[in-house]
Amino acid sequence: MKISLNFLVRIAGMLALAFVGNWLGTTFANTQPGPTEATAIQLLTLAGAGLGLLTTHRWTLEPLQQVIHYVKTISIEELIGLTLGALLGLFFALLLAIPIGYLPAPLGQFIPIVVAIGLGYAGAILVAGRRQDLIAIIRGPKTRPVVVPPQLLDAIGHQRRHLLDTSAIIDGRIALVSETGFLEGKLLVPRFVLNELQTLADSSDDMRRGKGRRGLEILNEMQKDGKMDVEVIDTELNSNEPVDNRLIALAQQYQSPLITNDYNLGRVAKLQGVQVLSLNQLADAVRPPVIPGQDLYVVIRDVGRERDQGISFLEDGTMIVVEDARKLVGKEVSATVTRVHQTQTGRIVFAHLSTSKSDMARGPRVQETPAP
Repeated sequence: MKISLNFLVRIAGMLALAFVGNWLGTTFANTQPGPTEATAIQLLTLAGAGLGLLTTHRWTLEPLQQVIHYVKTISIEELIGLTLGALLGLFFALLLAIPIGYLPAPLGQFIPIVVAIGLGYAGAILVAGRRQDLIAIIRGPKTRPVVVPPQLLDAIGHQRRHLLDTSAIIDGRIALVSETGFLEGKLLVPRFVLNELQTLADSSDDMRRGKGRRGLEILNEMQKDGKMDVEVIDTELNSNEPVDNRLIALAQQYQSPLITNDYNLGRVAKLQGVQVLSLNQLADAVRPPVIPGQDLYVVIRDVGRERDQGISFLEDGTMIVVEDARKLVGKEVSATVTRVHQTQTGRIVFAHLSTSKSDMARGPRVQETPAP
């Protein structure tokens, strides 16, 4: 039988506060307590036990876990500063404990403890906050700093880190973007994202299994290619949190941009101050512009949903809806753009057939590809 630490802490707190309640009741009762006083002692004991069982983990275990998590996330300089500051505060508290101990009871017993906690905390915060100044004093006077151009810093190996989301890996375009050189630095893949890809690859659903295997293959190809470093990182984040929440927390911790195709994740991350790089937005930005009034030569590939509509596609996959072209499937026509509708996943171009030969001759010919 496995017993959790939370349960043990609750039991210890229940026993300790039950003892405190019993001690308080016995102290304030007469030497020979009557039935009423005996009942009061029992009630205080039960109240202490219940209070300890319900609240001990709140003021012992949870603060300790927060301290451990904080220690793991701060730099070594800040950790050393906190430790030295606390030791310095405790040293002064020790000096003050001798005169304070002569105060009448119970002040002489409790005030030194309060002073030690307060000075230890104040010393830790003070030294940690001014650690750079203290380091400068220890190192001596500064020499005049040398101004290094940013281009030189980049040339000597300064790397920027980018955090990869599961959707961006499965999409596959991140491999092509990294090959072009538009991204510099290192790509970080959290362990829990890799586990999510493995779970998808082991799924019984064909579509999910295909996506997971595709993502794993893309990561392997990017590591073998070597044009950008791909590093799998292990984190100490709470595994019970959703993957999106852990990605945002990790991006804040590393101060790295988040590469994702998840629209909702991108919006939540931006609200929390995380820079988001969307491959969908990048694709929209590099597509050739299509403006109302422009004439295009297109081949009608299919019929549309609405009456008399025909469907065609630009070479970048953009769908064109041509009015009155339902009966022209398989034929090349000249169409004039009427409007461009932007969606979360791309854009849709609406057009109508050109009405004259002069319109047919105007505008560049657009190379078409079959519908995806």
